[in-house]
Amino acid sequence: MAKTKTTGKIMQVAGIAAGAIGGGMIGKFVPIQNEKIKAAIPMAVGFFLVDKKGIMGSLGAGMIAAGAVNLGKSFGIGSTEFPVQDLDEVDTLEGLDDIEGMEDPVNGAEDTEEDEM
Repeated sequence: MAKTKTTGKIMQVAGIAAGAIGGGMIGKFVPIQNEKIKAAIPMAVGFFLVDKKGIMGSLGAGMIAAGAVNLGKSFGIGSTEFPVQDLDEVDTLEGLDDIEGMEDPVNGAEDTEEDEM
């Protein structure tokens, strides 16, 4: 059976994905406290594998990618963790009382129809 272009691409993508997952897991098993060195280890392993033919080269590329992402995170670059502020802590109406002639957008004007009756 002939190898199609699609099958080759799927194997390449699977190799890169497996390398990225494996590269991310390497740091968990290495007893080194420095996060930058932990991130550089998969990059070094991937560097030696990337020149190989077939799926081994794809594994190396994935390991380099995972190591680069982790190295960036260790420097505070490309972090995917954003602080989330609780909406109860946000006072969006603060300072509206100080503005002369400004209506309270939630409660309406101070002079309501009920007061006029």
